[in-house]
Amino acid sequence: MAWIEDASGKVLMVKQHRGRKLWALPGGKVRATESLVDALRREIREETGLRMIRATPCEFYDRAEKSNLTVLFRVHVREGKLAAKTTDEIESIAFRDALPRNSTPSLLHFWPRLRPPAQISKSQA
Repeated sequence: MAWIEDASGKVLMVKQHRGRKLWALPGGKVRATESLVDALRREIREETGLRMIRATPCEFYDRAEKSNLTVLFRVHVREGKLAAKTTDEIESIAFRDALPRNSTPSLLHFWPRLRPPAQISKSQA
């Protein structure tokens, strides 16, 4: 999965077209002949239309009950227009600054690890 931020710190998310139509981070399954990075590059391109410059692994999500291990990468992309190639998978794409209520388990897992709660000033308390 890809953690991609814009210049203002908003995170790129994709909304699934099928099923529960949850918000997720861009990413997907690795094909038998792909490396993790090649799969990430392909998924980012398919789901967002953006081209990856570099990716650094930063977090893991071990869902033993699903026999699934998700690797999260901090990803830098070339500037470009957001446009999904596979519209049957992605309903919409957006940079967001808040965690949507209808988020995938992996997004719910990664968000607080990369976005700690904002500090509350004395005037807000």
